[in-house]
Amino acid sequence: MLGPELVEFIESPVMILFATRDEAGRPMIGRGSGLRVDRQSGNLHFLVSRSQWPRAVREALASRPIATTYVRAADYKACQIKGRILKVEPADEIQRAQGEAYVAEQLARMLALGVTRMQLSSTLSDQGLVCLTIEPQAIFEQTPGPGAGRMLMPEDAA
Repeated sequence: MLGPELVEFIESPVMILFATRDEAGRPMIGRGSGLRVDRQSGNLHFLVSRSQWPRAVREALASRPIATTYVRAADYKACQIKGRILKVEPADEIQRAQGEAYVAEQLARMLALGVTRMQLSSTLSDQGLVCLTIEPQAIFEQTPGPGAGRMLMPEDAA
């Protein structure tokens, strides 16, 4: 479902966010701590800090829907991928290293844009990482402007 340009974009150093919901439909949001796309299945391996976002992770259960959003801070180019959670498990050693590298890179990029470490301390964490395996089901343009919210076909997404 995800074309090569979209995979390159979402695996680049973009800000990543996610939203789950509880049984009553109340949204729970959080910030991701890294992502890799499985090239064989097309599934997302989405890292998130359970300690930073406990309510959102608690509602991230297998078979539930999830929305993930990817935003490049320099120009606010953005897309959203909605999908279904296939499994939730503690991050392995390789994933923890990926999460640590992602958080370090995001801190450096955001500091360079003038965001303070104090502001970032409540949103970025590589502690208590879990990996959400997500099956993508729909892609949306989210860059501010007239196309925001438009559903994209995989070949259009980049």
